[in-house]
Amino acid sequence: QTVSRVRGVFGDQVAVLHSGLSDGERSDAWRMLRRGDRRVAVGARSAVFAPVRDLGLIVVDEEHESSYKNGESPRYHAREVAAVRARLEGARLVLGSATPSLGSFERIGPRMRRVDLPDRILARPLPPVTVVDMRTAPMVRGTAGVPWSEPLDEAVGTTLERGDQVLLLLNRRGYASFLQCRSCGHVPECPRCSISLTVHRAPSSLRCHYCDHREPVHEACRQCGHKIQAVRGVGTQQLERLIAERFPTARLARMDLDTTQTKWAHHRILGAMMRGEVDVLLGTQMIAKGIDLPEVTLVGVVDADLALHLPDFRSAERTFQLLTQVAGRAGRGERAGRVVVQTRQPTHHALVWSAQHDVRGFLAEEAELRRSPPYPPQVALVNLVASGAGEVEVQRRVAALADWCGTLAERHGLDLMVLGPAPCPIARIKDRWRWHVLLKGTPEVIGKVVRALAPRLQTGPRVRIALDRDPVSLL
Repeated sequence: QTVSRVRGVFGDQVAVLHSGLSDGERSDAWRMLRRGDRRVAVGARSAVFAPVRDLGLIVVDEEHESSYKNGESPRYHAREVAAVRARLEGARLVLGSATPSLGSFERIGPRMRRVDLPDRILARPLPPVTVVDMRTAPMVRGTAGVPWSEPLDEAVGTTLERGDQVLLLLNRRGYASFLQCRSCGHVPECPRCSISLTVHRAPSSLRCHYCDHREPVHEACRQCGHKIQAVRGVGTQQLERLIAERFPTARLARMDLDTTQTKWAHHRILGAMMRGEVDVLLGTQMIAKGIDLPEVTLVGVVDADLALHLPDFRSAERTFQLLTQVAGRAGRGERAGRVVVQTRQPTHHALVWSAQHDVRGFLAEEAELRRSPPYPPQVALVNLVASGAGEVEVQRRVAALADWCGTLAERHGLDLMVLGPAPCPIARIKDRWRWHVLLKGTPEVIGKVVRALAPRLQTGPRVRIALDRDPVSLL
């Protein structure tokens, strides 16, 4: 939809750059931009490097998105690259978001000006949000573990009877989080990663979402031989089955990583929604942002608590952004919309402020919470991650780095906090054990430490060291 809108204004002056292009298509777009045959580049993260001639403007849309950070070397953040490039080439930089990151919001000052757009297009009102407390709300029976309250069930039924469309968010793909033996409690885990295998039903398999290991769903427990195993947790495939059972005449579409792996899959699903061929679109976070579906008058959040307590200091911020963004999909057309959010923590500040569509209120409270103990943007952060096949060797190497950083800070009187070493929350991925050390300090202190530390980070065949400045994830 973004490409269509930009092309609607600039026509054949637009070149598109994204990972779905073939090498030839990407090369053609690159050459046309370099020659000046195309003057507008639209694309994902890597488009920030596009060779646009006489660059005058860079727009980073949805600037809060963590996907702008490249997770592999080189670990650049497209937003920061855009800021540097704009300064070097004398271009204007626009950071756009309905839910700006706390880091960007705190930078507002002489060099960054805030421009508020308080009204929706065509002055549509923001949809009212109903928060359903699943601890006390009446629940629909016979849902096979899917958290499905009567208020959300009634809202979906009423919306479909009116002939309107429904959007349902469940930010977990697959059928269920894991399989568990009812007798001994055994949970099948990935042989290469420290994580349980996710249950999929289309096709039936157990999968690791980190290394893509797959194995069949065994009829009996591999630990004790018991034949009755229970699925735990809920994914989009299980939600799809429930909706098909409760609303058998509704036309469904699912949008998650499993259904969008082929070229143009996003386009086909959204096109079907726009043509009115789908009544209920359910999916993960990819349905929450940047899509304009004017016939959607109900947005349902099946479980708002999924990411609320991940071991990451940004978990509340990301939950607020996701809920606020998906709520904005309702009521964008002529008919008013509404939002129903299911949660077991209705008083959590991320839930409270998102229900009020109050971005500034959330950012103010979140900023206070990050002052003690200090976390970005109050301090700069570096995550040193060591990985290797031998856990003892990895632990020894990362401990030596932590000691060296502490000694450096003490010798030069640097106000540096060294946290760790400790196992990463996901301790093993693709047969490599992972330990990390967090460094906290002012940007100036962190800069000095990184420059001094860089020569000591030689990566050998047995242990790899990754230095991630301003990490977007600590998992």
